[in-house]
Amino acid sequence: MKKLIGCVLLLMVGLIGCKEDAPQPKSISDVLLDQQDLTILRAAINHAGLQDAFKTSTVTLFAPNDDGFKASGYANTDAITSLPPEQVRAMIMNHVIPSSLPVASMPQGLNNPVKMMSGARLFLSNTDGVPYLNQGKSTLSNILANNGVIHVINRVIPKPTQSLAQVIKNTAEFSLFRQAVRRAIAGDPRLATFYADTLGSFPVDPAYTMFIPTNQAMVAGKLSQAEINTTSPIVLARIVSYHIVLSRYFSTLMPSGNMAMFDASFTTVVDAKPTGIKITGRGNPTPPANVTKTDVTATNGLIHVIDKVLIP
Repeated sequence: MKKLIGCVLLLMVGLIGCKEDAPQPKSISDVLLDQQDLTILRAAINHAGLQDAFKTSTVTLFAPNDDGFKASGYANTDAITSLPPEQVRAMIMNHVIPSSLPVASMPQGLNNPVKMMSGARLFLSNTDGVPYLNQGKSTLSNILANNGVIHVINRVIPKPTQSLAQVIKNTAEFSLFRQAVRRAIAGDPRLATFYADTLGSFPVDPAYTMFIPTNQAMVAGKLSQAEINTTSPIVLARIVSYHIVLSRYFSTLMPSGNMAMFDASFTTVVDAKPTGIKITGRGNPTPPANVTKTDVTATNGLIHVIDKVLIP
């Protein structure tokens, strides 16, 4: 009997030991440690003092990988840790949804609005099970933790704080385009949306995609300051309108083919490839304009910078 009791006790101790050795569920903070390409994000979270928040709060984290930070202008961890902690905290919160949202629970289609913990309204797209946050494409999805889920993305997503009109006003290389807009309002009053100097109430649709030529491109297209001042407002309105689309088109989801422009009278031809985006005007088909900078995001749309004026 003593031997039997001893065997039972040994068995119970063994079972308890096995239970203790079983892997425990990991928090988002712990899961991030297992991902080799998230070193800059981990440094950012530590610098912002958010380690504990990602251990307890139930969230969805769109985690920019190291290449995503570099593609967004942050070369290494020093580029992040040299920033004020509160700035880095705000940056990270712009990648967090305050609930668990695996891919299977995401709405299908493009540009579904989603409220981030930063307070920003960003746009979630789900195409064939691949999630996008604005222009950020998921490279690895549905990394589960005990307090939420992680989707790794290939960009850092900035929080939009200005309207399109404010971005245009505050960007030096858009000054000639802005003067063209100002004069064009007399030809089409709707264009005042792109000149007004106020943010207004929290913007909702309609939203716009603008292809804006730089000052150098405007001069090359015979739209210097003097030429703008002598061009008919109606003609300018047609040209300005031909750089605006009535929808959001982030670079990573830009369709190739015909695209109807602001007044729906004319279309451009877009050639979107991994090597770059080109757009062709009806009145100046060759060579096409190159998109030189993508996804300048505003509260009511986004801007792609181009190197040529488009002529309808």
